[in-house]
Amino acid sequence: MNDAHIGNLDLNLLRVFDALIEARSATRAGERLGLSQSAVSHALNRLRYVLGDELFVRGPDGMRATERAAEIAPRLHQGLLQLEMALAPSEFEPARSDRRFTFTCTEYAGAAILPALIARVRCAAPKVEIRILPSNLGVAEALRVGRADLAIGSYRRLPEWCESESLLRETRVWVVRADHPAANQTMTLELLAELPHLVISATGEDERAIDGYVIDHGLERLVTRSDAGLLQALLTARGLRRTIVLTTPHFLSALVAISQSDIAALLPRRLATTFADRFGLKLIDPPYPSPSFEIMSIWHRDVGEQPAIAWVRRLLREVTTQL
Repeated sequence: MNDAHIGNLDLNLLRVFDALIEARSATRAGERLGLSQSAVSHALNRLRYVLGDELFVRGPDGMRATERAAEIAPRLHQGLLQLEMALAPSEFEPARSDRRFTFTCTEYAGAAILPALIARVRCAAPKVEIRILPSNLGVAEALRVGRADLAIGSYRRLPEWCESESLLRETRVWVVRADHPAANQTMTLELLAELPHLVISATGEDERAIDGYVIDHGLERLVTRSDAGLLQALLTARGLRRTIVLTTPHFLSALVAISQSDIAALLPRRLATTFADRFGLKLIDPPYPSPSFEIMSIWHRDVGEQPAIAWVRRLLREVTTQL
């Protein structure tokens, strides 16, 4: 193996490596860096020579990192992030910035919170790029190595390197189509039990959840999207049973299904309110004490006060106070 002396390395080669780790494609990495595919391939070949390792091999789902590449990737990404922070301006000028902000968030946050945030960002910083990552692809690791600037969701225990801010508390409502026979009736447990139910469930994660949370590198993330346990207990105590006719991980497909059928579903109130008119829906308060849950933003403590991150955190606070 060649000695990877810093004098043998071009910073641009490291940027290519970092982009390949994330994109797993020479074409996509090139698009991200403004380089051609051949330029990316040439840079990769130079890195292979310098580091004495294949670094990436082709697989069915794109370019797969070798053991050596996977080992150095987090440290390298963190180093590039620290270098970027060291060279960043002491003040952030939104109107002139072409920075990319990367958020990881739940589908709920993507539909109920981010549209308003994006509108504010587009108005103040039209050259800024916003990138959204799903919340089930290693939130903690994405924040730790700098692949994401902020995460938005419901969390409990946080890693020691992580900081958080409460954005809002959310409640749940039962949702049916506006002309549903139950839409104008007083909702009771008995009537609720008679309705066919839709359940929002991210099946794989829900099965691993403990008390509704999964553990992700020290971060406890809420994945249970309903109060099914509470409802089931109340129905059982009354000698009632619910009928589940559809299970889906997607809120949007749930809203469409509700609008076109006799199905009822328990959904976050702000999400349901956002789409009620568009899909012709009626919102009904649960006939039992349904617990609320907290929506938070979290970030790596090393970047939280960076001017650009502080700016977008302030916008996020302002947006959520108006929801």
